[in-house]
Amino acid sequence: ENEEEEMEVFSASEYSSGSEDVDNPSSPRRVNPSGKPPEAGIIVKVYVENFMCHRKMSINLCKNVNFIHGQNGSGKSAILAAVQICLGAGARRTNRAKTLSKLINNHGNATHAKLQVKLLNKGSDSFEHDVYGDYITVERILDKSGSSNYRLLDSNDKVKSKKKADLDAMLDLFNIQVDNPVAVLDQEESKKFLKGRPEDKYAFFCKATELERIDRHYAITKDYIEELEESRGDLVKQLRPQREIVQNLEQEWAECQKLEKLEAKVSQATCNIAWACVNQMEEEHEKVEEKLSKVKEDLEKYEKKVEDFVENGQVEEHDQKNLEDAIGRLTREADEAVEAKNQQESELRALKKPKNKLENELNALNRSLKTQKKAVARASKKLEETRKALIEKASSTDKAKNIEEQAELEEKLKEGKEKSDKYAEKIEEVHDIYDETKEKVAEIDSSVKDVRNQIKEQERLIKELQSGKGGGVAMFGEKAPAMLSMIKDGLKKGKLKGNIFGPVGAHVQVKKGKESWAKLVEVAIGNVSLATFVCDNKEDVGVLRQYRKHIGCREMDIPITHQAPSSRHRIKTSVDASGVELCINCVTIEHDLVFNYIIDATRAERKALAPGKEIGEKKLMSKHNGRYVMIDNNIQECYFYPTGDFFVVKNGSYSLRSNDNQLRQRLGRDTASAVADAKSQIEMLKEDFEEKMEERKEMSAAADEHKKRWNQYQKSSKTLLADLQDMNAMLTELKEDLEDMEDEDDGEETVNNAASELEQEKGEEETYEREIQEKEKELEEMLPKIEEKEEKLAEEKERNNKIVAELDTVEKNLAKVLDKKNSYEAKVEKVQKKLAERKLMAENEEELCVKGREELEEMIRKSKVLTWKLKREAEIREKSREKAARKGDEGEEKEEEEQEEEEEVDATAVTDEDLEAIERPSVSKTQDYYTERKKKYEAELEKERKRRKVSEPDPQVVWDKLVRAQKDLQEKQKGIGMIHENVEKMRADLKMRRKKWKTFRSHIAKMTNTTFGEMLNKKGSSGEVEFDHRDKTLNLTVQKDSNEASQTSDVKALSGGERSFTTLSLLLALGENLETPFRVMDEFDVFMDAVARKIALDTLVQCASAMVHRQFIFITPQDVSSLNPSPMLKIIKMKPPERNGQTTID
Repeated sequence: ENEEEEMEVFSASEYSSGSEDVDNPSSPRRVNPSGKPPEAGIIVKVYVENFMCHRKMSINLCKNVNFIHGQNGSGKSAILAAVQICLGAGARRTNRAKTLSKLINNHGNATHAKLQVKLLNKGSDSFEHDVYGDYITVERILDKSGSSNYRLLDSNDKVKSKKKADLDAMLDLFNIQVDNPVAVLDQEESKKFLKGRPEDKYAFFCKATELERIDRHYAITKDYIEELEESRGDLVKQLRPQREIVQNLEQEWAECQKLEKLEAKVSQATCNIAWACVNQMEEEHEKVEEKLSKVKEDLEKYEKKVEDFVENGQVEEHDQKNLEDAIGRLTREADEAVEAKNQQESELRALKKPKNKLENELNALNRSLKTQKKAVARASKKLEETRKALIEKASSTDKAKNIEEQAELEEKLKEGKEKSDKYAEKIEEVHDIYDETKEKVAEIDSSVKDVRNQIKEQERLIKELQSGKGGGVAMFGEKAPAMLSMIKDGLKKGKLKGNIFGPVGAHVQVKKGKESWAKLVEVAIGNVSLATFVCDNKEDVGVLRQYRKHIGCREMDIPITHQAPSSRHRIKTSVDASGVELCINCVTIEHDLVFNYIIDATRAERKALAPGKEIGEKKLMSKHNGRYVMIDNNIQECYFYPTGDFFVVKNGSYSLRSNDNQLRQRLGRDTASAVADAKSQIEMLKEDFEEKMEERKEMSAAADEHKKRWNQYQKSSKTLLADLQDMNAMLTELKEDLEDMEDEDDGEETVNNAASELEQEKGEEETYEREIQEKEKELEEMLPKIEEKEEKLAEEKERNNKIVAELDTVEKNLAKVLDKKNSYEAKVEKVQKKLAERKLMAENEEELCVKGREELEEMIRKSKVLTWKLKREAEIREKSREKAARKGDEGEEKEEEEQEEEEEVDATAVTDEDLEAIERPSVSKTQDYYTERKKKYEAELEKERKRRKVSEPDPQVVWDKLVRAQKDLQEKQKGIGMIHENVEKMRADLKMRRKKWKTFRSHIAKMTNTTFGEMLNKKGSSGEVEFDHRDKTLNLTVQKDSNEASQTSDVKALSGGERSFTTLSLLLALGENLETPFRVMDEFDVFMDAVARKIALDTLVQCASAMVHRQFIFITPQDVSSLNPSPMLKIIKMKPPERNGQTTID
């Protein structure tokens, strides 16, 4: 760049407070925003061991201003060197040694030095705070061998990294620049700056502001642009031979294209020859197929006959199988019926044995009673004759009259006794009927009460379901929602310690597709089990029982049980019979505890479900040696529709048990369907309630009628007994009167003896009658069981007769079917012989036809392959040329794909899909015609090749060479164009960057000049900075006071103190443009007098204190007692040097 660099001179009066309006082109990294204390990147502590003059030394720094002072040789500058070395600087940068090993303290034969700098790591600008915490300690170990290594420690002094890259990343984030003299100004740099020439000061300015580094990169970029421009010119010269090669290949390709037309005619003739041969073979094959078709027509006629016979035979076989199955079934049923009949007969005999014995005893008693009646009749007749004789003997006396009255009274007593016995029987009979009726009324009342309770329970269930309280758990008990609420509260308060599941039914779901078995599943598992609450902690059982008592619930309504937690039981989940299901296989249970409870409590894995009793018995049960067994040993019970009854097979015995409860479904039901089911249940219960109330009304009326009759019989019986009692009294009185009569003779004694004999005989008669009544009553009790057994026996006999009759009918039908089947088989055999002859003829013709078809298909395939090959070769040539014609616009093709396209087409690679896509050409001439045409085209092709003298016989090779040459030429032209385009872009970009760089330089110069003037004003002086960017010099103009005569441009004319203060002001001005978390200045106040030093110190403290977001470290050998320490200003005094090395500080 030869543009003239202008001199820029600025004074404080020209550019002061308006510096904020200047557009700053730089974008420095802002660490620790101004206005608040720093949070990241400042130095908290420096620790050295065996370094320079220190054996062990550590200092703690404050966040803002730090002054380190002491005598020469006390180790002040060693602190600066330690910071530089630890944060990545080399030994030469310290100006103390050329190698790191020279910085190791030689006292005590130390082999290594240890340096540590602890940095603050807080706030939003922190470096990997989650790894290092609030502090990062950088540690560097120096070895005598000259090697060194870094370590990064966290807030707990634990090593987190040993990589230099991590250190560089941290320094870059914090913008720490230990190599920048403005950030870290050591003694040597300070001396150079103080005594340096204007050129040195300008170089210092450029280095401090990184303008030098940016300018150096611009120069390198300019050199690279010039190299690219030279290479572009060389490439343009190399294109001329390439263009000539392309032109020659284009001419040769034009000749090859003319020959390709003749080659295409030869290929087409070859293809036509093959298809002409196909046409000839097809004509011959059609004749063979016509002959085969006629043979097949005859064959189909006979096959049709055989099929008809076979079909009829299959029908008969099907009927035969059905009949045989029926015979087997009926035989088994007959065996079962006979066995059942025998069993009923055996049981009937067992029942009749005591009956027969009782009947024999009753017959004997009847015979004895009959004999006794005859004895009573004889005694009565004897008494009557005796009395009659006595009356005849004393008919005119009072005695005869007495005897006659006695006879009349005795007759009346006899009739009254018989009538009293009948009343007693009626009273007992009516009373028994009345008691039975009252019991039935009581039973009806109990049923009505149960129905009322069930209606109320269903109504409460509907309310629970519709209110949403407890969800669907109310279906398993009206108190279940309340129990769940208590359990929830207990778990919340910590009274319950384990897991609780309940009611169990709420945790059991019916599997999809198994809904039809849901009602039987509920019967098999049981209502009690479904309403149970299960817990896995024994201590919770007592708490749950208290909850149950609190809500006023019975134990049977909410059972509570403990189930020890364990893994899910492994059980068999399938049944070895079709048409039936296993209870446990119809449900899904998520929780292992509930599943294990169902298995342990209900044995659901051993319960099967069937559509009906007969199906269940047929599929699951068999009988061997008089013992019933289950086909599947895992099953013991089978529940079946429509009522939920079930049968049990255990220890070889079979028992059928009924289900007294109505089937209902709660499992797998949602709230809506459960409400609908409950409403339907209420309707049914109400109908049942009305029926029972009507029945109770009838039974109550009947009971009242029986009671009325009983009262009437009681009243009549009492009246009769009173009359009999009066008659007995009269008879006794007559007998006493008769005894008092004086005239007692032998006749009276004879009458009394006869009467006594009659009474004795009547007593024996009554004894027999009582025994007979007892026996008859006992016999009457036996008769219902015997009659029931006789009815069952009659049913079994009737069933047996039906089975035998049906078996006889089936056997007759089977005989008819077998006869018909044999007839069909004979016909089939006859037709099959004729069919075999026709098949042999058809096979011979088929073999000839297949052979001809295979030859034809092979010829067609060869023709298609030839057509496909010619077409494929043409496509590949066209595709290859099209790709090459794109001139590389779509990028270079892979080398493997190019090699594949250059290879010849392999006919074996053709697929059936490729051949199906080939369209058969229309060929109307013979094979000889196309052969002659092919020979003609080949001769013309050979003649043209000789005439044109083509160097390369393969056109594809010529085409590939042309395409490669064109592509190579295009790529080179494109590359040259891209180079030119990139050169122009880089030139424009470099020009723009140079312009911005100059603007940036001017801005920094203005800012530096303004700050420089402000610093001098603090001492009562003024000045300006003169930047000569063309000659690369930096000059200072200083006016000591208000007198213009004191103005000078020669800094050397100033005193040492004035020169140092001026230099310090310039350094502070330059530092304003440097965004670094801390700045270090060593011996900044050399050559200053006391006044200048005080002003300089006050200025430094004032400027540093104003920038609370920065840390300043000033190192001086001078006294700083004029400064007052504060939380923002710390003064560190080094101990005087000792011969044995520095150890500690104040």
